[in-house]
Amino acid sequence: ISRSEVQRLARELILLSDPFGGNPQGFNPELRTPEFKELESLVRERYFDDAELHLSAEVNAGGEASARVLDWKGKLLYEAKHSKIASGKHKTYRCPSAKLDFWVFILNKETFELRKSSMTEVRRWLRDFGGVHIYCDGVRVNPYGDPGDDWLGLNLQRVRSPEERPGTNTSIGRIVIQDLNDQLTQKTDRSGFIEGAAFRDLRSFARDSLNWMAKCRLADAELRRKSARLAAPKDSLKAKRKFYSQLESHPKEFRDIVHKSFADYASERDREINVLKKEVQLYRTLSTAGIIAATFAHESGANPIKIIWQSITAIERRIRKHFGKQYVDSFKKPVEGIKRALNSLAVLGSVTLGLLDHEKRRNARLELHDILHDVLDSFDPFLRGRDIRVVKSLDKGAPFLRGQQAAVESILTNLINNSVVAFEESESSDRKIEITTEITNGSWRLSVSDNGPGIVGIQKSDIWLPGQTTRKNGTGLGLTIVRDAVTDLGGSVEAIAKGPLGGAVITIRVPILGS
Repeated sequence: ISRSEVQRLARELILLSDPFGGNPQGFNPELRTPEFKELESLVRERYFDDAELHLSAEVNAGGEASARVLDWKGKLLYEAKHSKIASGKHKTYRCPSAKLDFWVFILNKETFELRKSSMTEVRRWLRDFGGVHIYCDGVRVNPYGDPGDDWLGLNLQRVRSPEERPGTNTSIGRIVIQDLNDQLTQKTDRSGFIEGAAFRDLRSFARDSLNWMAKCRLADAELRRKSARLAAPKDSLKAKRKFYSQLESHPKEFRDIVHKSFADYASERDREINVLKKEVQLYRTLSTAGIIAATFAHESGANPIKIIWQSITAIERRIRKHFGKQYVDSFKKPVEGIKRALNSLAVLGSVTLGLLDHEKRRNARLELHDILHDVLDSFDPFLRGRDIRVVKSLDKGAPFLRGQQAAVESILTNLINNSVVAFEESESSDRKIEITTEITNGSWRLSVSDNGPGIVGIQKSDIWLPGQTTRKNGTGLGLTIVRDAVTDLGGSVEAIAKGPLGGAVITIRVPILGS
């Protein structure tokens, strides 16, 4: 019997008996194999206490879910009821009552300095037993959680949004089901359940619980980054004052030399910071360009615009030649409709290239209303092609600030694109975007509202988190970029789920130098 066969036998025995323990009536297998001593410990040991996080979620007989997350010390980190967990389409889950336990491991040296086990042991254990397993009425159901059976799509979600999401090699979990009413039906070969409505809702409950935990972790990570950004300038100033205070105790000649050296260093450091700021803005600009490019791809498909334009022009010319006056009555309207659609697609291409202009990443005086007019003019053919009407109500004056034009354009472009996307979910024929500005007490307020469906299918607090979107092919980066760019300009942003027009209202405020 080879080592791999013993290892496979050990795994099947452990999973059959429930590697999670806690069942006083269950049995505990013991593996004795002198030839492969290390496999004996694989069966014997459990490493749940070394997990960084433990998610415990339940769905009751009425389809209501609840969840909580504890850290490795047992401290409660997050807690939620059904409304926070369930996705928009699930008022209740129509599945048997079930409990999900899910352990997440952080496999790095720093984490395991305080753990009782080694990272190598845990990594090997997760490789053999990781994944989310199903136990129904006390019996494990294959193949859920087997190697290669990522039935909850953990690894796919991690690839799409890697921050704060575990994969099958860093987590282990189980769902314990009490199917008293036989809602779930096993396949005839006993290899899993038939994927009917009850099973799909069970899977949705598990996925929604995992997504809720990921959003909580992501929100915490965002707070840590924000705190670090705010603390950095204060810490730097404090260290500078301490340095100069200690320098005063030295002779004047020495102080003069150090002062000059420190001034030279500070100048080089500021130059480096400015380079890094430009690089950050470049990445944000690229993200915005990616969003517009994705919309462009969605609109244009695989057909190059230039070829379509040449073809429709040739068709128009030939129709005029062969049909004469009949062109106006029978062909003019559809031909012009195609041309308008092509113009709207061409706009997206020009906007994308415009965002990538490196000159726009230089610090300069920015006339906010002029930039707003330019962005709206660029989008005009595209918006008219989609029957979207823009109503502007701009305050008198010429507000300006110093910053990067790319940052302001990213804000405006993403807000307009956000309304365009919202109209995809609306059947309204009268599509309207309203843009208003106001200048008060040294600040500029911009509000963008529409008559779309508003913020639905997602918590309002989640719209700012990267990767959070209700759109099938969406990136979930647009409003994140808006928030970060506004913050960098020293401003603030807020959202209203349903405003006076019926749709969402996004309002930003930034300090200005004059008007």
